[in-house]
Amino acid sequence: MKYNNISKPSENNNIISYNMKKFKLLPLLLILFLSAKAQDKIINLNHDTIQCKIISIGSELIRYELNNIDGSVTGRFIPLTQVAEYTCTHQLEAHSKVVTIPENRWSLGLNAGFSTMPWYHEFFQYSSAVPDFTSHLTKGLHITASANYLIRSFWGLGVEYSFLKTSASRRSPVEYPYSIYLMDSEDCRQYINTLWASVFFQQHPDAKQKIVIRESVSAGALFLRLEDQTTNPDFTQAGYNELSYNLLLTGITFSAKLGLSAEYYLCKALSVGAGGDFIWSRLKKASTEARGSNNYSSSTDNQELNNPIKLSRVDCSFVVHYHF
Repeated sequence: MKYNNISKPSENNNIISYNMKKFKLLPLLLILFLSAKAQDKIINLNHDTIQCKIISIGSELIRYELNNIDGSVTGRFIPLTQVAEYTCTHQLEAHSKVVTIPENRWSLGLNAGFSTMPWYHEFFQYSSAVPDFTSHLTKGLHITASANYLIRSFWGLGVEYSFLKTSASRRSPVEYPYSIYLMDSEDCRQYINTLWASVFFQQHPDAKQKIVIRESVSAGALFLRLEDQTTNPDFTQAGYNELSYNLLLTGITFSAKLGLSAEYYLCKALSVGAGGDFIWSRLKKASTEARGSNNYSSSTDNQELNNPIKLSRVDCSFVVHYHF
């Protein structure tokens, strides 16, 4: 008797083995699909993405696991200061949270540039023969050093110290009888030191966070030291003599500052840019000490000035920050 519809035993075994292999691959593919779909991720400050499973999120660290090719699991952690963003899928809804803790909390800054005090000349009364004398006192070069601490990635606190020096000199001919001309001279040097406490805010307008815009509000004390030396010729029938007069004016007053800068990160630790500041200050009281020829001397202590010295100024600076 012939059985045409019955397969040979070897053929049946091959078919069953092939179907079993396909059946075993389906759960594996399903597991890989579900794990890939529900996988967590961490994005660090260098914008590298870590595909992982987040185990815990603490106040300082994120602990996570990585699946190896051989099926084993490796546990790792990453400080929150190195995390830009993370996504966790363990809850009912996946959520994404931006971490505001900065990687480099401290920074040291150095600003240097040009300063101008357009309201300063109102304090002085000077001769029309030398109208540019006090204009030299209104312009100079400044240098500012700062130390800053980031509370969050967008704001922080700091201290600043600024030094500004200006100077002016004049030489004027004075006519005496018999058509004799002698030189009248004056040299003035001004030192302005300022110490501020500041609050600053910063934003990154670009996706790679290479550019930072920083605004600051500062308040503190301004210290003024003004040295003036005048030499006047004294010509009489008895002969020629020079009369000298030295004046020292010092004072302390309140100062406030508004600052704005734009910087570019050359690397993670160094940023450079340009900035501008408006500094407000008025000196209403000052101490003076005068010395002159013929044993002349006088002094005052913290006396009210007839006209306050307007020390408000505008600074334009080249800015460098070192972050660590």
